[in-house]
Amino acid sequence: MNRKQTHSIGTVARMTGVPKSKLRDWCNRYLTHIERIQVGNCTHRRFTDEDVQAIGEIKRLIVEGSTLRSAAEKALASIKKENGMKD
Repeated sequence: MNRKQTHSIGTVARMTGVPKSKLRDWCNRYLTHIERIQVGNCTHRRFTDEDVQAIGEIKRLIVEGSTLRSAAEKALASIKKENGMKD
């Protein structure tokens, strides 16, 4: 089986400059598609390269004045379009 590499929340926080607590909030509110895996009694989020790209775009849009909701919607739509995915 050929699985995509994924990243932990700590790695994504370092890559994007978005704190882990903020990433958790964004995942709970707008990035609900993020994979969650069970490791013992704990649940871990796993982010694809596309997820990291979307998070970077969300951060950029927020800096430019967008709301989180608007930024998340735009970033996710852009990533889907770039990757040839349908809604």
